[in-house]
Amino acid sequence: MAPTRCGTILVMMLCLLAPRRAPADDTLLSTVVDEVDTKIFIPGDVQVLRGLVVHVANYQLSPQDRWAETCRAMRFAHLALAMDMKRTNRPVILRKALDAGLKEFAEKSGHPELVNLPFAGTGHSAGGMVTSVLLKTPAQTITTSVSCAWIMDAAVMEPEAAAVPAVFTLGAIPDDFKMLPDIEGKFIPARRSGLPWGLAVMWGCAHDYGNAAALFIPWIQALAEARVPRNWDPLSGPPTLREVRQEEGWLGDGTDVEGTYAPIAPWSEFKGDKAIASWLPNRYVACIWRAVMSKDSPVTLEAATTDDRTQLGAFSPKADRTLILEAGEELLLSATVREGADVRRIEYYDGDRPLGTAPRDPWQCTWRNIRPGPHAIYAQWTTPDGRVGVSNPTLIIMRGPAPDANR
Repeated sequence: MAPTRCGTILVMMLCLLAPRRAPADDTLLSTVVDEVDTKIFIPGDVQVLRGLVVHVANYQLSPQDRWAETCRAMRFAHLALAMDMKRTNRPVILRKALDAGLKEFAEKSGHPELVNLPFAGTGHSAGGMVTSVLLKTPAQTITTSVSCAWIMDAAVMEPEAAAVPAVFTLGAIPDDFKMLPDIEGKFIPARRSGLPWGLAVMWGCAHDYGNAAALFIPWIQALAEARVPRNWDPLSGPPTLREVRQEEGWLGDGTDVEGTYAPIAPWSEFKGDKAIASWLPNRYVACIWRAVMSKDSPVTLEAATTDDRTQLGAFSPKADRTLILEAGEELLLSATVREGADVRRIEYYDGDRPLGTAPRDPWQCTWRNIRPGPHAIYAQWTTPDGRVGVSNPTLIIMRGPAPDANR
């Protein structure tokens, strides 16, 4: 047996000494189609892509930001379009650029599946035009998510396009665009007709993106998981996206506009008016929706790496709160409690997943072994008399490799 044991040891030593293969570099490509700047980010460690996040305005493509890492975690690519917004017929021009750009990028990148990928659209203000760009092919669109843009009018849409799951955020402060009346005029009629649409009002915001990404990213992940077949081969052609049935989701009651703990429940258990409640794809997203809807919470979530290398900025309703961590970093969670507020316990959550409990000031809890990808987290507080509320959410992005395609 000795020669066999020695041979095994020798092979192990050679493997350890051999240079490890470095991960493939990320791909960034750009082109111009009819004066539309068209750019794409492709994660280098993804061999076969599964989908495409699309921005059509108000976004500059970056290989280092939250969208890049979200795409890596989902095995998606990220496409961004930009054009002179004074031009007419913009949705048609943008869609032609999208299709032509994908064809060119498929040839240049070695990812022929790019032309087959389903879309997840997102945008702010003029970027809400992503709905009219992508819903030209509703069968290829997983979902859309837009902030501070006019809510779509389902009454004039093709039924297949209106049935694509959509989520909207609007600032609670009226602004010059006068979008808030769309809640009564367009959103509620869409919900009454049974469409899988969600809406969150962001308190303290006007025409601001605010913390919308903390809702949009989990929403996109949930719909991609629910709609894109696991056994689909992207190299074989476009997928047949699964139909969304509102009875399989959750609902959120946004009628109590003064609360810090909006009611959420699965469809079958919801006690409010199902016809006007926000539709939400799963429990995780429902919990984040409730945190986004929390108004004037006496508790603010804080977070910093345990080595104090980086930390969240000060809370402001209008400010995005995203923290990007390097692989392996741990996070110290804590909370600021408003003077005069009586809090007995604070619990920390990643959506619906408990992270830890802090029974006393300084309300600290260490979050370890954070998996790569995006996490929307918040603090849940309890008063001595048992009343519960939640803070507004924070988006945590952990850098790391794309997941194994076989998982």
